[in-house]
Formats: sequence, C-alpha cells, structure tokens
Amino acid sequence: MNTYDRLYNLAKEIDANVAAIERAAESSRAMPLSRKIGGGLGTVTVDGSGALISVDLDRDVAVTQTGASLAGHVLRAINDAEKAVVARREAMIAEASRRVES
Repeated sequence: MNTYDRLYNLAKEIDANVAAIERAAESSRAMPLSRKIGGGLGTVTVDGSGALISVDLDRDVAVTQTGASLAGHVLRAINDAEKAVVARREAMIAEASRRVES
C-alpha cells in the first residue's frame, strides 16, 4: 500500500470515529432523564442537554414543606439530574470511542 492509500484509509477511519462520537452525543441529547426529589416530593425531568422539562410534585407531601425547604429539594434534584445527563453523555461518548478503537 502506498503512502496516499494509507493516508486515505486513515482519513476514512478518522471520519468514522468522529461520526460515531457525534452519533453517541446526539443520542444522549435525545434521551430525557428523571430524578426523584428528596423527601418523596416527586420527580424532576431534564432533556438530554440538561434543560428542565418538568417538575412533578406530590401535593400531599409538598404541603408539609416550607417554601424554602421545597425549593431546596427541587433545586438539588434539578442539579443532580443536570450532572447525571452530563455524566451519561460523557460515558456514551467514551464508549463510542472505545468501540471505534477496538
């Protein structure tokens, strides 16, 4: 195989790697993620980019909370969901990279 063929094959391999990683990132962005709110208050859901989609509260439990404690629980759940989305996306990208390298 001459140098040009090797370079061409290497470029194709790089393109395939980039495409696999882009697909993994896009797939991750398409998957919403839910997290429970502490104290049994309900759930929060974020999209695959970490943007808040919904907060679903259990009214019977929520009325037992002060405004500040309810807000704290909800904010922690949203932050946890955002971090989990980032971790999931990074794991999916890392997995795609490993599969391509194999």
